Amino acid sequence: MRIFFLLPAISLLANSNYSHLKFSSTFQADTTIISHLLDGNTAEWPREKFVTDQPTKIEYAIDNDNQTLFLAINIPDRSIQKKVMQEGMNLYIDTKGKKKENKGIEFPVRMENISSTENMKLFGFDNAEPFIQNIRTEGTANIAIAWDSSSILHIEYTIPLKLIEKDLSELNNKKISIGWKIEENKMPPSNTIQSSNNTTQPVSTSTRLVGVPAGSKPPPANPPIRSSRPSQNDPFAQSNTGKAQSIWATHIIIF
Repeated sequence: MRIFFLLPAISLLANSNYSHLKFSSTFQADTTIISHLLDGNTAEWPREKFVTDQPTKIEYAIDNDNQTLFLAINIPDRSIQKKVMQEGMNLYIDTKGKKKENKGIEFPVRMENISSTENMKLFGFDNAEPFIQNIRTEGTANIAIAWDSSSILHIEYTIPLKLIEKDLSELNNKKISIGWKIEENKMPPSNTIQSSNNTTQPVSTSTRLVGVPAGSKPPPANPPIRSSRPSQNDPFAQSNTGKAQSIWATHIIIF
């Protein structure tokens, strides 16, 4: 007789667990149950969720549950990795589904000649002034970054929906735009100084990367940046075109 009293409780517990794990996405038709780990490893993401930007070969995926927006990005091209590490990459979120760059996250944060992967800059959220915080600050947006054994750079973001919109009901069934923008290296082709005999001499400068995640490191061929003309065979040769590379996608938030 006791088993009949236990069945409703077991059924309720099972339904509760399923509801907690269920995610939705516009990148696939079914409701595959997945778990997102913020560890810089995108292996747990289903491959069909990723979309490839053909000009850059960057892969990106977007997902959400009823509390969090999840983003993953894979960067295989080493010259683009270098741009990201040196100049930073902006993530934009436009809740009106356009391509506005008013709200988002800058990562890594570039401060003078140092790019920090331990910090990010948030801007445009709740009309607050831009501010810098650690990438693992509790209760707000978090980021994880790592290179894998194939020298592919992986970056994952978790962003609380309440950070994007205080009234979560406003986000349900809403199409938003997500954009990534990578700035070109702003260093001029040749930095020079005037010597005492009125001749110009090249000046070498370098950029340091701080805060590389534990257990992860950039590819080995990552020499200091120098102002002289880079070799055409250098996979990290910098571009001085001054143009930025942008990727935009749309995502419907469903919960």
